Amino acid sequence: MVDTNPSAAADASGVDVQDVVICGGGLAGLLLARQIRQELPGLSVTLLEKTRRPLPDACHKVGESSVEAGSQYLERLGLESYLLERHYVKLGLRFFPGGGHLPLVERLEVGPSAEPVVRSYQLDRGRFESDLRGFLEDDGVTLLEGARVRQVRLGRDGELHQVPYEQDGRQGQLRARWFVDATGRAALLRKELKLKRGARHDASAGWFRIKGRLDISDLVPKSEQQWHLRPCADERWRSTNHFMGTGYWVWVIPLATGYTSLGVVVHDEVHSFSTVSSQAAVFAFLREHEPVLADALVDADVRDFLCLKNYSHGIARSFSAHRWAIVGEAGAFVDPLYSPGTDFIAFANSFTTELLRIDQAGGDLTDKAALLNTQYRTFVTTTTDLFRTAAPVYGHAQAMTTKIFWDNFTYWSFTCQFFKQKLWTLDREGLAPFNAAGRKFLMYSTYLNAAFRAWAELAPTRNTPIMRPIPVFPSVLVDAHVATGQNMEIDETLAYIQQRAVEGREIVAEFILRIVQELGPELAHELLERVDFASWEIDITPERLVVEGLDSVSRRHQMSPIARDVERSLGGVQRHAQAGRARELLVQGSLA
Repeated sequence: MVDTNPSAAADASGVDVQDVVICGGGLAGLLLARQIRQELPGLSVTLLEKTRRPLPDACHKVGESSVEAGSQYLERLGLESYLLERHYVKLGLRFFPGGGHLPLVERLEVGPSAEPVVRSYQLDRGRFESDLRGFLEDDGVTLLEGARVRQVRLGRDGELHQVPYEQDGRQGQLRARWFVDATGRAALLRKELKLKRGARHDASAGWFRIKGRLDISDLVPKSEQQWHLRPCADERWRSTNHFMGTGYWVWVIPLATGYTSLGVVVHDEVHSFSTVSSQAAVFAFLREHEPVLADALVDADVRDFLCLKNYSHGIARSFSAHRWAIVGEAGAFVDPLYSPGTDFIAFANSFTTELLRIDQAGGDLTDKAALLNTQYRTFVTTTTDLFRTAAPVYGHAQAMTTKIFWDNFTYWSFTCQFFKQKLWTLDREGLAPFNAAGRKFLMYSTYLNAAFRAWAELAPTRNTPIMRPIPVFPSVLVDAHVATGQNMEIDETLAYIQQRAVEGREIVAEFILRIVQELGPELAHELLERVDFASWEIDITPERLVVEGLDSVSRRHQMSPIARDVERSLGGVQRHAQAGRARELLVQGSLA
């Protein structure tokens, strides 16, 4: 292979010296190599990967579903036309929470009722990674396939890193100014440097692929005309579809190569790892908990199976001023719900590229590496907290629908804007006001995660065989989604995020007001005590409580735009017979 790296060289001993050596040719490593060559074309890059082409379509990896931030990262790398041609545009995330004891037509459906304004994709990982290897060769990356790396000798005090490898029975060695670990769960550096940190999130998964498309609309008889006439009904199959029950959820993802990916995720507090530890166990689990889906798979052509026990983990450091970085699953892994994997690749790769940029310009890496480590760990821990205590919520249709609203709002309002506007390029002082706003979103999410779990544990879910189109147009949620695709100046971005945080505070208040009225005074009192509502930095004003007690027409006219948006998205409040007494619990000091 001809080495077209622009600044590749050799030291006095003849060993190749590279600016960047990436170990691991999965999605994270491949995308990072492409990003470096595009954004820092003066740097030489070599990527070592133990597997060789040809890679099979529908190769056995999770991470096929992407969402807004990760998809925009792929488009930013010049892959938009390729993705449109070779993969599926996704019809958002679609959920059927509450448990599979009922036929699908009798379950609540939550998801988009129109094509999302900002695109995301369903990725066939085998096809994508194989194609990316070819793109990298065109980009001038040195790609060493069939190369195994078992240990790296990291340089100290500015010394080059030494990267010995084996390829076709021969020993080779590279020296590198920067070394990036993208080895996935082999986690070369994370294990060597003892950087793994627990996530306090005990969940496991078993997954497989079948030949052909599993269209979830085929799970409902054609005689159920109203179900089949819902918005986007004929395109439901393009969504990442989630079948959910207490302590579990199942994904159904179409792949453009003619396969469907299916997986079962279980939380250990409800279902043990043994329920997903084999193909037979997964199919038995589906027969018990999602029998309609299980029936559809009786004659399926199953091509593979894998499982992971306690898949979630954090990391102490991902980026070092000593010129090494860890990206992808080699670093941290959160949870597959909401499809954040490509987002975390986008952040880790972009943080790494920013450090390379600073280093190339002769800047100081120490403070920036520390700042980016803190930022990345924060994203990991706050995202993990969305799922860590949610096992009961998955089986409660109303609580899960409310959670989906909130999690979308915070993701689109803060996380996506952080990526879209490249806020990681700011210095510590510039980032401070954004992080202050981020802490407000985190605080509100902490409140609501506790409230949603308590709600699910205290009250049975209601059977509501309707569709909740989230996001519904028009609404603050749609506005937040659309804004994820808009470029803004830094000052404009700050004002936007701060305004969304203000709206978030009001949304939290509206959620609590809805929940207590549905529960009634006794259960509402228990919920508010459980979540320590008296300590929340949330005010529900006397004026708002008065409005809630008015007749329907007067109430509607006096509700704020946010309150109307919440109700339009979640439906009218199903009031307990003593909802008025329950509202009184929200008067300041009433729980003392």
